[in-house]
Amino acid sequence: MLGSDEVLHSMARVNQIIENADYVSYMAKIEELEKERRYCKHGFDHGLNVARIAYSYILERGELILSKEGIYAAALLHDIGRWVEYQTGEDHAEVSARLALPLLEMCNFNSESIQIIITGIREHRRHCDSNLTPLGEALAIADNCSRACRYCTMQLQCHKFNPEMKRIVY
Repeated sequence: MLGSDEVLHSMARVNQIIENADYVSYMAKIEELEKERRYCKHGFDHGLNVARIAYSYILERGELILSKEGIYAAALLHDIGRWVEYQTGEDHAEVSARLALPLLEMCNFNSESIQIIITGIREHRRHCDSNLTPLGEALAIADNCSRACRYCTMQLQCHKFNPEMKRIVY
């Protein structure tokens, strides 16, 4: 079992990502562009919720294809391209994957982990596909499960909402 110091340091690369000036800038742009948004927002809290759910989902399925740190990195990076989508219409999953690559390299993730993470980020919007990678599937499911749809006043106006999202487990 890891000691408390080891647990804190086991997420060192994730902490590097969230302290990186580019990541902070992307998140600030998203926050500004979503300031008046009435639907779910895509800030740090959303990314952290997706990370926790995706990690649990992967553990429950027994498919630990990536370290906890890698799963958290993927989840925290999966929406960083949202600001570009708002400005240009380009798919944020593709933009997020592109923006995530230099951050992952800078934080010394190995090439195999980077490929898994980038692919998962690209796939996170493809909820209904049957051929997703384990990380892509986990991010897609966690992205939906992280939302508090059961009590949301925007249910009827939301294009993402379906009654299945009121269930605690899919």
